[in-house]
Amino acid sequence: MKCPRSNTEATLAKLDEHEVFSCPECRGMYLAPGGLDAMAEPHEGDLEFSTVDLDTFDHPDASPPTDCPACDGGKMEKVEFNIHTGIILDYCRSCRGFWLDGGEIERINTEVKALEEAGREVPDPPFLSLAKALWTLVS
Repeated sequence: MKCPRSNTEATLAKLDEHEVFSCPECRGMYLAPGGLDAMAEPHEGDLEFSTVDLDTFDHPDASPPTDCPACDGGKMEKVEFNIHTGIILDYCRSCRGFWLDGGEIERINTEVKALEEAGREVPDPPFLSLAKALWTLVS
């Protein structure tokens, strides 16, 4: 698998008990479906669903759109992690994988910790449970 940023060969690496394809040059990583939820700090809910659901896939970012490193011919689109965080990820609608640039997993984990702390204070609205259930049926 080639890194979409540096075109360097990404290698299979172990990060916090999880295997990911990682670029040794730019520290970016490819996460297959389910990988974002697995790599993030302990949390409730589905981070991948909340990131992709109802997103416009139109976000300015320092990195241009790129081909998916896992799909043959799949294009990655810009998606904002969990809405209103300013963390822009690359997402492939074909394989549902994410490319995280170097340092983005740390930013995501900081955000997840803050959300989990806030979530302890405010319960999820009923429609969120319904949306999660529908997402499970679709995926």
